[in-house]
Amino acid sequence: MRRILPIGRLAALCLALSACGPRAEPAVDSMPVSEIRRPGAEADSRLIDALKAYIPSVMKAHGTPGLNLAVARHGKIIWEAGFGYANLATKRPMTPDIVFHSGSMGKTYVATAVMQLVDQGVIELDAPINKYLKAFQVTNPMGDRPVTVRDLLTHRSGLGDNGASSSFAKPLPLEDHLKRAYADSMLEMYDRSTTRLWMSRVGATFRYANLGMATLGYLVEATNPERLSFSDYVQKHIIDPLGMTGSKYPPVQDSAHVGAEIWGRMSTGYTSLGQVQVPTPTIYFGDFPAGSLVSTPGQHIKLIMAYLGGGTYNGYRLLQPKTVATMFTPQTDAFPGTKLGLAWMLSDVTGTPDTTGGLSNFKGTSASFSHGGAHMYGWYNDFRAWPGLDVAVAVATNHWRLPNDAINRENVLIEDFIASWIRSDSRLPAPDRSLDQWAWKTSYAAGLLYADQLTGQLGNPDPITAGMIDAMVAGARAATATPSRDHGWDGAAFRAGIEDMIKAGQKPDSIRAWIAKGRFRVTAAELDRIGKELGSRVLPLLAGALQ
Repeated sequence: MRRILPIGRLAALCLALSACGPRAEPAVDSMPVSEIRRPGAEADSRLIDALKAYIPSVMKAHGTPGLNLAVARHGKIIWEAGFGYANLATKRPMTPDIVFHSGSMGKTYVATAVMQLVDQGVIELDAPINKYLKAFQVTNPMGDRPVTVRDLLTHRSGLGDNGASSSFAKPLPLEDHLKRAYADSMLEMYDRSTTRLWMSRVGATFRYANLGMATLGYLVEATNPERLSFSDYVQKHIIDPLGMTGSKYPPVQDSAHVGAEIWGRMSTGYTSLGQVQVPTPTIYFGDFPAGSLVSTPGQHIKLIMAYLGGGTYNGYRLLQPKTVATMFTPQTDAFPGTKLGLAWMLSDVTGTPDTTGGLSNFKGTSASFSHGGAHMYGWYNDFRAWPGLDVAVAVATNHWRLPNDAINRENVLIEDFIASWIRSDSRLPAPDRSLDQWAWKTSYAAGLLYADQLTGQLGNPDPITAGMIDAMVAGARAATATPSRDHGWDGAAFRAGIEDMIKAGQKPDSIRAWIAKGRFRVTAAELDRIGKELGSRVLPLLAGALQ
């Protein structure tokens, strides 16, 4: 949830001002960037240009080796791009066709396959899962009722949280793995010594259980009329019809199961340990249907576009509209600010949807559906769509930060930037090309902020003089070095921000008048993003008034 601070509540950013201006960072080499542009409108080009300026600064701030992404609007992919490196040792650049490990983003494919079989009448959403299983049984000894298909899709079976049963050795076949898991009373972490297999009664509590999603993958395998393996079913009925050429959902993530051509485009995953990037060793999932897709953002985004289309993409009917509506109906609380549908994470979605349309419960521009994913300990990804904004994005990184409480946020920052930008879409005229540098924009925003604090916030009637501005710019330092763009600092931009705020005046009405005339040189989206990078908001009066 986003909260707009009242007018005048800007002081919280004063402590962070040095991060907005001079910062003690070493100079960095220019970052390689490659892209495929297909803008459908001038607004698309403006968004793409803004993202190209913004993304490198986010990556540098978070120590991200490489990132690739895809953005879709109007039912089409308008931009695919790669930033940074797919392999740091060889300096192989990240490009749009570099492949990533999906992690839990793959759970949406499991849910899609299950609901296709529901559409066909092969399985029932609220039937006990054991009705369809012969090789083993899923029985919660804590009661109060049988575990259903819906319970597993909503992580409410009572299973404990588990880490996808990872190992360095190639995993057992899915059926054998599940037999072993359900025969035990403990989950695999720390040599089965810390976490019980069953932690709560059926339906009582949301617990994110990879084992439960793996069980649904096996359900697809056990019940589909063609008797296909889970991997072959998903390939035939989801991946290939959506045109996801070069994507696989293998039981084992290696060249033999994926294919040499696709595997040869796999990025190297890195674990951030302080300032050091360590390449992750090969780790396999025993619970592989819970997250083993191998794809690119430009291919993976086609699944979310099918959901945006009410179950249809490029002429292929993936799911019935009423089924999509069911999947997007909130079932339970998941994480703070997030509801859970059937596998999908939902934000700002309320009410009961009209089952004829599939997306009618996404009211306004803040409602979204999404799912993240991470492959230990080298890839961290996310994909999200806002139906009210007609935009979808898939972002993949070859980066996992340890410890886990310092987990990556660059994906979410980029997604939020896109949504904020489209909501405001800049009422300003086309900017001077010098503004493309994010250092210019951050420093300009810092100037606006500092001028506002020194005058309006303090109730100071005295003017800021040219000599004062000269002294601030000349005296600014990043540690012991003269600050530069590599430190996120542009003295001329800082000066311009102060001067523009002086011209706008101290009163809210006069600032709004300046906004109405389009005279500030950063957008609401940029102000919002700069603030979030610093842990707060820059000039909420400006950001709110521009939207």
